Amino acid sequence: MTGEVCRWIEQEGLIQPGDHVLAGVSGGADSVAMFCVLCSLRERLGFTLAAVHVEHGIRGEESRSDAAFVQELCAREGVPCQVYHVDAPGCALERGIGLEEAARSLRYACYRREAERSGAARVKVALAHHANDRAETVLFQMARGSGIRGMCGIPVQRRIADDVQVIRPMLAVTREEIEAYLEARGQAFRSDRTNDDLTYSRNRIRHAALPQLTAVNARAVQHICQEADQLSLLCDYLDGEIERIAPQVCVQDVEDGSWLLRGELFARYHPALVQGTVHRVIARVAGSGRDITCRHVEDVTRLAERQVGRRLSLPGGILAERVYEGVRLSHPKERGSEALSAVVIGEEQLRLAEQGLWVEIPVPDGRFCLRVRKFSGETEQIPQKTYTKWLNYDKIKNGLCLRKRSAGDYLAIDGQGHTKKLREYLIEEKIPAARRGELWLLAEGSHVLWVEGGRISADYRVEADTGRVLEIQRIGGSFEDQED
Repeated sequence: MTGEVCRWIEQEGLIQPGDHVLAGVSGGADSVAMFCVLCSLRERLGFTLAAVHVEHGIRGEESRSDAAFVQELCAREGVPCQVYHVDAPGCALERGIGLEEAARSLRYACYRREAERSGAARVKVALAHHANDRAETVLFQMARGSGIRGMCGIPVQRRIADDVQVIRPMLAVTREEIEAYLEARGQAFRSDRTNDDLTYSRNRIRHAALPQLTAVNARAVQHICQEADQLSLLCDYLDGEIERIAPQVCVQDVEDGSWLLRGELFARYHPALVQGTVHRVIARVAGSGRDITCRHVEDVTRLAERQVGRRLSLPGGILAERVYEGVRLSHPKERGSEALSAVVIGEEQLRLAEQGLWVEIPVPDGRFCLRVRKFSGETEQIPQKTYTKWLNYDKIKNGLCLRKRSAGDYLAIDGQGHTKKLREYLIEEKIPAARRGELWLLAEGSHVLWVEGGRISADYRVEADTGRVLEIQRIGGSFEDQED
């Protein structure tokens, strides 16, 4: 396996003579195998090697034992090792994100800090993702609708700071090859019990979906990675074409930072270029393409065909608005008071809530708190409170948003599929016109799940056979009858 990894490193130009390589070593099989391979290649390829271990504060004594194992391993090989202790659960709660995302963010911060501390001119941070990880990522992105860019899987290398690149020298080998390599060496490694926790999406793919695909074809992992390579080539070509047409169809307002997608983009160009350009501009406005899916791109594309004045909310609180010239995309920080009208509840926040933890969603006049819990089937337990509601979480499919009212909003009023426009409901409830625009709505697209202080949609009521409920509380605000 060492020869195969070396060929991959040379083929992709991952390590050059004189580089300083920081190996991210968790103590698991993958990172231990990578560390051992890099140790055997450092003289041949002419690089210096050090290790970084990040203890996330998640698994208590077990986690601290992993750190001790990595330190002993590095000491035997004469490799410097820096251990960082971080509080991933605390970070997740503070930032309202998922535990995995918090841990990843903290890890990368440690890598950048250690790269700077090393004082080396060129630093490569080596991570142990392998072919199976890439295949799992492709399947995960496919399932969440991330588009072809997401389905390119894990990049071979990328820059995370000036003169600091993340490299993945193990992407050419499979998990089975890694395990065989460690067994042949008699090399011990640590096992992380969270890798078997099927509440994590990636673990379900790893332990259920991918083995089934491998049963269909023994080389399923390699074939998925080959498809990802081909998609990467297509994306490179599309990126070049998008660069060519972008100056003609995308215009940034220098005063407020918003972006205009001109109508000619949607009228003149191939759908592949339209979708790629839309995705790029949304990501540019959001500052990241992490939560941008095909559905968001399609929503913006359809918005271009609708009447002027129509709006929709996108991840990160981005507002897309149909204007005379095309579609305008703006970020909350650019819109002043308009930024207060929508807060998208992200996938990572829902993942944290699914673990039973309270997730806080700040809004200007208070906050909402939500969590997901199992339902016993006893409907008498459902709280009859004005500002605490339980909804059927199993029926929520397309993401959630806390926002103010918008054209086209509606509620389901019974179990037979009958709906009512939100405007009609507010009039019937005798909500003063001046207050209607102040109400917060929990919505899934145009479907309003809950009107703050009012009713929930019949489609999301908790029934005796409901498996999980979304508990949401409104805290703060100006309504006199709100619960303490």
